[in-house]
Amino acid sequence: MMRRGSKKEQGTVLLTTLLIMTIMAAITVALMEDIQIAVKRTINVQAYAQADWQADGAEDFVRAYLTTDFAALPEAGKAALLGAREPLVLPTLEGTITVTLKDASQCFNLNALINSEGQEDTDAVQEFARIAELLGLPQNQAISLANALVDWQDADQQQSPNGAEDGTYLRKNPPYRTADTALRGPEELRAIHGMDEDLWELFKPFVCTGRTGERPPVNVNSLPVERLLILAAALGGTENAADAVPAASALLQQRPQTGYTSQEQLDNIVMGTEVEGLNTARIGIEVTSVFVEVVTELGPAERVRSYRFDGLGLDDTPQLTYRGWGRETFRPEIETQIDGESETEVDAR
Repeated sequence: MMRRGSKKEQGTVLLTTLLIMTIMAAITVALMEDIQIAVKRTINVQAYAQADWQADGAEDFVRAYLTTDFAALPEAGKAALLGAREPLVLPTLEGTITVTLKDASQCFNLNALINSEGQEDTDAVQEFARIAELLGLPQNQAISLANALVDWQDADQQQSPNGAEDGTYLRKNPPYRTADTALRGPEELRAIHGMDEDLWELFKPFVCTGRTGERPPVNVNSLPVERLLILAAALGGTENAADAVPAASALLQQRPQTGYTSQEQLDNIVMGTEVEGLNTARIGIEVTSVFVEVVTELGPAERVRSYRFDGLGLDDTPQLTYRGWGRETFRPEIETQIDGESETEVDAR
């Protein structure tokens, strides 16, 4: 009897030992997984911190590049560089920094509708309305949207014709107020009364934000054909925005391979179209402002930033007037498709 009980006890001890070892093994595996996750987390945190430092360094590099190497290029070289749309890839010890330059005159500065004193700029309002018309909006809707954008930025609560001040926005769900200051980014246009998601996707490739009250001349030498409406809206001066399209097309079609070299060349081409009321005062042949899109990659980390520099070509250092985080702050490209030997614009919508 005692021997049989002893065997039972030995079996119980064995089972207990196996159970304890199984539990310890499971705990060990769990601890190892936690350690692996902690190690990966530490690596990621360090990588993202280093990527942030490299992104800050990239901003300093871009500023220095614009002040020296880019400024030394002839205007034809600058236009060719911006028109090529080829990014500058800078290798680092553990990754890369990709820098893409774009001419900032190829989009409309939404902050130009208000001057530095907080008052409406009538010419800029009309130009924005022409852009809206060229995008397909009826003229009355285009003017209403432009006035609503003015009311969003101006400092008073006096509503423009068909515009919108606080009283309009407070009746929305949820309610909010006008900013009464310049837009922080083009995405803020989505909050304007009369704007919806479909309209935003329509405007998105053609609008941007910069310094209050400034509209850099549209650089015809670097302007791609898919942004023709920006040029047509800048020519302005006609009752219907579409009337300026033939003159804008002529400027791009007759553009010399090395670019225009004088304002007189532009005037002669516009006059040759025999469209009355057009004005080339808003058309330029030099690069005065640029967008810079920076992507910093370091191991698993990626940092994406966008900048706008104004005042290029002046004696002073280019002024940083916009800084954005994330790819959504990049100015969207207008996709084109190639059919045979011809390039056809795809609807931005």
